[in-house]
Amino acid sequence: MTTTSAKPVNPVAPQSVPPLAADLDAGLRRLKLAAIRRTAPEVLITAKTQRWTPEEVLRTLVETELAARDASNVVNRLKAAGFPVAKTLESFDVAASSIQPKVFDYLCSLEWIRTQQNLAIIGPAVING
Repeated sequence: MTTTSAKPVNPVAPQSVPPLAADLDAGLRRLKLAAIRRTAPEVLITAKTQRWTPEEVLRTLVETELAARDASNVVNRLKAAGFPVAKTLESFDVAASSIQPKVFDYLCSLEWIRTQQNLAIIGPAVING
């Protein structure tokens, strides 16, 4: 569920946000919906102030939970992979490599996956801290 129709949560004023009712808090904790539990009080105030429909409130809360779980899954998978050093495409120095910038941009676009092409990267194995 990756829709972009959820409303942004913009608190109206820096007022004190009342906590969720104890039964709701306990239910969300039991269902392991930590992100909803954490953000619901603020979302509910914003929804009331901005007159959101129930569907908009639910969509915002569900998308918040999904985003938090996706982020947590990435962290857990990277940890489980046991990579010696965390590397990202953003940290790759194209100028210091023999890969042409156009080729690098094409590989980053992942277009080669959509067109069902194979990719083989051949070169010296270098691990820098």
